[in-house]
Order: sequence, then C-alpha cells, then structure tokens
Amino acid sequence: MKALALPDVADLVGPAAAARDWLDEERLRGRIGANLASGTTRELWKYTPLRGFLDALAGCPAQTPLPRLEHADQPGLRAVPLADLDDVDAARVRDSINQRLEGERHPLADLVLLRARGGWLIDVRGEPAQALEIHNPRHGIAPVFLRLEAGAELTVIEHHHSEGFLAQITHADLEAGARLRHYRAALERDVAHYSLVNVHLDRDAAYELNQSLVGGKRRRADVHVVVDGTGAQTDFAGAYLVEDGQHLDQQLVVEHRAGHSRSRQKFHGIGAGKGRSVFNGRIHIHRGAPQSDAELSNRNLALHPDAEMNTKPELEIYTDDVRCAHGATVGQMSAEALFYLTARGIPEAEARRLLSHGFVRECLAGPLAEMAAARFREALS
Repeated sequence: MKALALPDVADLVGPAAAARDWLDEERLRGRIGANLASGTTRELWKYTPLRGFLDALAGCPAQTPLPRLEHADQPGLRAVPLADLDDVDAARVRDSINQRLEGERHPLADLVLLRARGGWLIDVRGEPAQALEIHNPRHGIAPVFLRLEAGAELTVIEHHHSEGFLAQITHADLEAGARLRHYRAALERDVAHYSLVNVHLDRDAAYELNQSLVGGKRRRADVHVVVDGTGAQTDFAGAYLVEDGQHLDQQLVVEHRAGHSRSRQKFHGIGAGKGRSVFNGRIHIHRGAPQSDAELSNRNLALHPDAEMNTKPELEIYTDDVRCAHGATVGQMSAEALFYLTARGIPEAEARRLLSHGFVRECLAGPLAEMAAARFREALS
C-alpha cells in the first residue's frame, strides 16, 4: 500500500506549549512519530484522506472556547478546566491518556491533545438529578475527560453546532458499578469533523451510546470501548445518512478483556445521494475473557444508484466459551414492502419516505432522537 506523504511530527505538533501538567507531551510526540505513518494507520484511514484532517487541525487557532456545560453545578458533579487542575487531578488525566488511549489506533487523537490548550475534567459521584449537557464549540479542539466513581450514574447529552473544523475527544473512565448513558448527534452538512469517544469499563460498569450522524465535508467518528471488568456491558445504537458530496467514516471497536461481559452494536445507515459511507465495527475477545457475549449488526440502505456504502464487521477471538455474532448488509428498498404500502393507496414517493424513515428510526433513542428524526425526514423528502 502506498505510504502516506505526511509532514514532520514537529511541524504537525507545533512549538511546545506552556506547561500542561495533565499531558505528557514528550511521550505523545514519540507515539505520534511511531504510529502516524504505520501500516495500522494506513489501513484504518484507507477510505478517508488523513492529510485533509492534518491540514485542518494545523489551521485551528491556538485558543478556542471551552465546551459550554449545562447543569454542571448540581450536586454530584465537579467540573474543572484542564488549565486549573491540581497535581492529583492532572496526574489522573495524564495517566488515562498514557494508559487508556491506544496511540497505535488513534494517532490523530494524540495529535489533537498535543494541540489542545483547554478542556474539562468532570468528576461524577452518586446520581446527579439532571443530565449533563455539553455544547461543543463551533470550531477548534474540545477535549472532555469524565470519571464516574464507583456506583455513580450520569446521562450526558452532546450538542454540535459546528461551522468550521472541530476536533473532539470524549474520554470516560467508569469505576465499578458505574453507569453512563451517552447521547450525541452531529447533523451539520458541510463541515469537517473528527471525534473520538474512548471509554474504559471496570467491573459491573455499563455504558450506553446512541448517536446520529450525517455525512459532512469530512466526518470521521471513532468509538473505542474497553470492557476491562467482569460483568461490565456496553450497548451502542445509531443511525446515519450520507447525501450528495458527503463523506462519513465510522470506526467502532469493543474490546472484551474480562469475561462474563456483554456488548451490543446496532447501526442503520442510508445512502441518499452520491456520497461515501464507511462503517467498520470490530469486536475483540482477549485471552482470559470466557463467557463474553458480543453482537454487531450493521444494515445499509442504498437509495441512490451512486451511493458508496462500505461496511466491514470484524471478529477477533482468542478464547473459548464465548458467544459472538455479527452481520452486515447493503441493499435497496424492499419491493415487497413498497408494494404493500402502495397497494393500500399510499403514493409511491410517500411510501419510500415512510420505509426509509422507519429504517433509521429503529435505531434512534433518547433526548436527541426527535431532532435527528426531523433531520433525516428533511433529507428524505
């Protein structure tokens, strides 16, 4: 495979910033140098030009607004800007980046963090009464680090209002028995957007994700969950749509490192125009993780004759006594279902809209579902 023509790491990272105790800058620079042009990176970015994201990131201003938080002042939540962390909190964030962010798989995330000048650390204790709402900036770099203490429960709602390039990292550490419900939607048409959701689950912890995406000028959405404790579980669901001239690349990984754990992934996508959709879902069962239970389903509906829809489910299993299943489809609208509706007096155009909307609506849930459904209806009308 042809090597990537990339600039030097020093040019990508820029000059060293003022001291950031929450970041091991030297270590991350070394990781980027080893990983950015590796064979793994070339494989993971073969459908999406990495150079375009590097150029966009290089053009980000040095200072961008912090994500705006709603309901962060309620009992059970503590939100601190990364620039204001004490030594203990800074060490916790630094250790999470060093030990729980896989630099080989996510070198762009390392680069984003090296260029970041701000962000949030959010600690969660108990069960805050209201959902935490995160309003990401319209452009720039937006890292957020969450830590849920043992037994804590929280709902997070992420809002996107991008107008330019946004690089966004959400990292969550869930201690034993913690539960995080996460809802996110990125529905803008003509923006460039990179995001990574990186989650680590301890014993009996649970993470639920529902996300809705529309293709952009360049949109890359990575999700990486490590199930590292017995009894932990994670559930993903989402819907996506690609219109004319749009690009959407989703890379999802679930690693079962502990046994008696469970994961579910269910995503439906529509190719509504001459655009490109990429979906790569990977389940990795490590040695020493018996009785892991994992399922992945990705279904795609190509409504446009020139829609490009790439899907690749992966299973990598290194232990016995597991239950794993995966499936992926790309197809056109069911002629039988269409006939059923038109035979009952529904005009064909309306029947197509109803079937298409029902296809994605099946994977929408939570407080952002109606907004996402309206956006999909607009595109399908």
